[in-house]
Amino acid sequence: MSYYKKKYDLVVVGGGPGGIPAAISAARMGIKVLLIEKNGYLGGVAASGLALLGFIDRMGKKAVGGIADEIVKRLSELEGTLGHNICPVHNSITPINPGLFRIVSFEKCVESGAELLLHSEVVDVKVNNKKIRQISVLSCSQKIEIESDIVIDATGDGCIGYLAGASYFKEGQDETGVLQPASLIFTVSNVNFEKFLNYIKLNPDEFELPESYNVKYTFDFFKSAKGYCFIGLKNLIKMAQENNDFNIPRDRFIYITTPNKGEVAINTTRAINIDATNPWDITRGETECHLQILQLMKFMKKYIPGFENIYITSIAPSLGVRETRRIVGRKILKKDVLNEGEIAKDSIALAAYNIDIHNGNDVGIELISLDRAFGIPYGCLLSKDIENLIMSGRCISIDSFIFGSTRVMGTCMAVGEAAGTSAGLAMKNGCSPSEVSVEDLRNQLLKNGVILS
Repeated sequence: MSYYKKKYDLVVVGGGPGGIPAAISAARMGIKVLLIEKNGYLGGVAASGLALLGFIDRMGKKAVGGIADEIVKRLSELEGTLGHNICPVHNSITPINPGLFRIVSFEKCVESGAELLLHSEVVDVKVNNKKIRQISVLSCSQKIEIESDIVIDATGDGCIGYLAGASYFKEGQDETGVLQPASLIFTVSNVNFEKFLNYIKLNPDEFELPESYNVKYTFDFFKSAKGYCFIGLKNLIKMAQENNDFNIPRDRFIYITTPNKGEVAINTTRAINIDATNPWDITRGETECHLQILQLMKFMKKYIPGFENIYITSIAPSLGVRETRRIVGRKILKKDVLNEGEIAKDSIALAAYNIDIHNGNDVGIELISLDRAFGIPYGCLLSKDIENLIMSGRCISIDSFIFGSTRVMGTCMAVGEAAGTSAGLAMKNGCSPSEVSVEDLRNQLLKNGVILS
């Protein structure tokens, strides 16, 4: 086995929505940045076909700008997005072409000057005096030892914090400790939208949502929306269940329009009662969801008008994980934030999505609609145990309830830009991340087009 040694100002681990903006924002500040990704592409779950959420709140006010919006605008130039669409259920939804998202992510990272290291898994983290001193990476049967002044954990699962011995949450949504389920996104083409829309027009109860959501669809919304997420078909699912044609733990069928003509992304597979940080569990989840695709294809062709002649165009490279570890920070964002009238002055990103919690061992979803965005404090990005560790994306310091909102990609991208910018300021000022002035950080973010109020 060969060994190499490298030294950087900042290492960002994880090339998904939380890591890409972090690497770009830091590199633009002139520091030496390395972005490490375990896969051979950038994008994370954005490479699955899932749409971006969290850009606009329920009142129609934009909540995410900066690098995240740069990426969407670039996708628009390439006809790789349907843009930001107001949604009565999700507040806003931004359908994207996953392949083009990957390409634009590479383009933006290369332009910024950030160095990339793909096909690389972090296997060890050395800590001394509460600081990460070295990261060991295994790639192509070669071990690379990397030193860095600051590390950003954008792994989604809090892997770097975990390996460094940082405290973390992984309690799930209730006393059972069961985490939110995982799903495998796949896309199908040749959908006859006219036939499908005619069916739901004649059967409006098929897009009726649970009363607990306190929101509803209208047929006119589906008829006029450029991009949308459909949730429904409870009656068709019940019929299929009675005929032993549907045993997936879902009570509703979900599809999302994509920029490609006649194509939708299906978000209906579900692996319940799994912990995606457990290798045996995530293997079971990948297996179950791949097999569920066959069942869903049969269901769609047999039962859903307009889907008779569909075919699979892509399957996400890996399971989409909703919930695992969150690293305990210097501040923990809790449910109380929803009762605050104003956005806190130490906020470095806004969360504009609803509270959306998938039951970890059942078919249901708890959805609590939020009218306005709330702020994510800088302290939620700073590990309370490791001085030079910044968190980004899913693994920031928040309780399980608020996590139901902050876990979506638009919010993760906003948090990522804040994480990378704070690392850049820390290096420029010769201080630790916790010593960075929140006022200076906010001013820099505002200068870069980030939305904070």
